[in-house]
Amino acid sequence: MNLRLRWISCSLAALVMSACSTHQRPEFIAERSLRSLNASARQTALAKALVEAEQASHSGLDTTESRQRYNAAVSSAVKLWIALSNDERSKPLVCTQGDKSFTLQASWPKQIVFDTLIDAHDIESREMKRRITREGVGEPFVAWCKFTDERAAKDPFMAAAGYLSPVTATIAFSKGSNGRQIASLVLHDPRVVEEVRLAGASRPLAEDISAVGEFLLSRSEVRMSGLGALLRSGKNLDKLGLIALERPDPERVPVILVHGLMSRPATWQNVVNELWSDPKLQRTAQFYFFRYPTGVPVIYSAAKLREKLGLLHRELNARGVSPGSREMVLIGHSMGGLVSKAQVQKSGDKLWVNVFGSTPDRLNLSQKEINALRAYLEYEPNPYVSRVIFVATPHRGSSLAAGTLGAIGRSLVNLPNHIMSDAVSIMQGQAPEHGPLADMLRRGVPTSIDNLSPKSKFVQTSISLPLRPGLHVHSIIGNKKQKPLNDPSCSDGFVPYTSAHLDGVESELIVPYGHSAHEHPMAVEEILRILHEHVRGR
Repeated sequence: MNLRLRWISCSLAALVMSACSTHQRPEFIAERSLRSLNASARQTALAKALVEAEQASHSGLDTTESRQRYNAAVSSAVKLWIALSNDERSKPLVCTQGDKSFTLQASWPKQIVFDTLIDAHDIESREMKRRITREGVGEPFVAWCKFTDERAAKDPFMAAAGYLSPVTATIAFSKGSNGRQIASLVLHDPRVVEEVRLAGASRPLAEDISAVGEFLLSRSEVRMSGLGALLRSGKNLDKLGLIALERPDPERVPVILVHGLMSRPATWQNVVNELWSDPKLQRTAQFYFFRYPTGVPVIYSAAKLREKLGLLHRELNARGVSPGSREMVLIGHSMGGLVSKAQVQKSGDKLWVNVFGSTPDRLNLSQKEINALRAYLEYEPNPYVSRVIFVATPHRGSSLAAGTLGAIGRSLVNLPNHIMSDAVSIMQGQAPEHGPLADMLRRGVPTSIDNLSPKSKFVQTSISLPLRPGLHVHSIIGNKKQKPLNDPSCSDGFVPYTSAHLDGVESELIVPYGHSAHEHPMAVEEILRILHEHVRGR
């Protein structure tokens, strides 16, 4: 077949395919066209969209085509409502199209806060391995409460992208006074509401649970390079924090995800995408991410997480007793497991000996220095963390950190001396000239890579500290080449099994995968099983 005939054949095939397609979603208004309309044109377009939604609703919504027609009309109506209502969204809007007149009234759950709504169909699938949706009536949106300095000052868990929640919009119609139709626009939380009554029947509510994550990952303000944050940790300290996707909910159990070395919260994106789609966890668990530059010493990151968990507990209990805040779950990957483990151990004076070679009473330090350093070197187990899941965690270190690769990495990590400046006021030029603290600073603050060597005093101390009695502990470990567990070379490629294994845990799952074991489907299923067990025991 020559090229001309092939082109004609392909074109005809494409035309036939498009003509035969019965599931093409109708589109009514795009964001670009919306911006070009004035207020009067928007009101006219809103009335037109409501007429279309009403007609589709009256058709019964029993076919895919009628639901797509209805959902597309709802999409247009919501976009126009947002554009017309500004900050007065609780006030009714009146609009007319021909002999049709509508009063649009909107309502939504009080826990959903937003400045605008982003149509899930306008959010591209780029980052997630799987777009998780539920077919049904209603148009899925992402409710976006934007970040501002004023909001962040009152809400310390708001990320730079603000708060994001999945919602699904429906519009029901009823007769009003003076011949005017009442269009009741409702924004549902699809994690709570699975069915709605429309067109005389109960119908599944549409949902796009992955849209929130895709939108979040598209925002430049939330990105943090894992490698950049490792090598330039001092310049990324402002990004350290415990962040939430949405406003903290005192009724749900906090599940805190802690990433590892040379990583960032995005390492959890596919895990959370799967977990967040589980109906039970949607109602009972809330996910938080601890973000930190991974070149800093583990004791520094652990101290900051300890501080943030205390703040979260106080925030959740600010308006009464929060049952969820007393049953926190930590999930730590790789070095994040060591940061998490430090939340559930009692240090005593062992870390003083680790860092300075002696107990504080025998060191030539001022009382001010001792008191400040205690935040890093002395801690009690957090009584509000009741379960920990360690994933590919080097409890006994990794030989890679002690070898050539570790030496290269250590030499590239740029750590300023003021990493622990809040302890000794180094930033104000008041660093001691003599004594053990001055000696440590001259040698250089140990990096996280130093902390991961099997010869590291930190690793040796950490494995010797007991976990809090009564704590629920689980391990997920990668076995890249599926070797026998008693083989010394059994490893995930970075952490040997002998380092990741802990005696006495409630469960240990071996997955046939490398160091990113948390992303393996078996690991996701195991985390889901453990979290179900956790919320069932509340």
